[in-house]
Amino acid sequence: MFKYSSRAWFVGGLLAGLLSYHAALWVSGYSVVEQESLQQQKDLVAKLQAENLELTEDLFKPRWLFESKMEGNPLPYDEFADARSEVASARNEALNDDRFLMVTFGANWCMDCRNLHRQLKSEEVEAYTAELFHFANVDVGKFNKNADLATELGVSLSRGIPVAIFFDPEGNVIGTTNEGQLEPARLYSSKQILRFVRDIAEQSRILPPDAVRR
Repeated sequence: MFKYSSRAWFVGGLLAGLLSYHAALWVSGYSVVEQESLQQQKDLVAKLQAENLELTEDLFKPRWLFESKMEGNPLPYDEFADARSEVASARNEALNDDRFLMVTFGANWCMDCRNLHRQLKSEEVEAYTAELFHFANVDVGKFNKNADLATELGVSLSRGIPVAIFFDPEGNVIGTTNEGQLEPARLYSSKQILRFVRDIAEQSRILPPDAVRR
């Protein structure tokens, strides 16, 4: 008799406790999450995670496509070149040919640098620059090469690469992209780069390729 009485008291206490728990949740504005509801929430979280992953992959897809397009193309920066000698030679040639000169500091590991080079070599940009510009590239390695030459020319690497300096046909400095105008070059199209070099040749001004012109 005592054994059954103890069980009854235990069950009664358990039920009372559950009722109190549910009452507290109800008063607080909460409800018990059933197993089915919990599974639905887990499925929703998994779905959102999958969607986020898909969006992330899509976000980075252009970068991988761009990198694959660059495979097999000649690298624009000669790691073993005598940069000082090449820049001096390019300046003399530009003077003799009465052309503008663009000297770009960058590196082959830099996708922005390589995309800038690719766009400068595009058909529409080359059609414009062929008779107007000379170009020279200076390798900066891991920012441990040719920094002295950059300093002498007034070029700063502090805002990243690529960074360029421009000379007019008389050999005078037009300006630099020390403010980072070319740093996000992987985002620029050939049309934007064409507008960029036209601004330099026709108006002696250096604006970011994606700037709004007035």
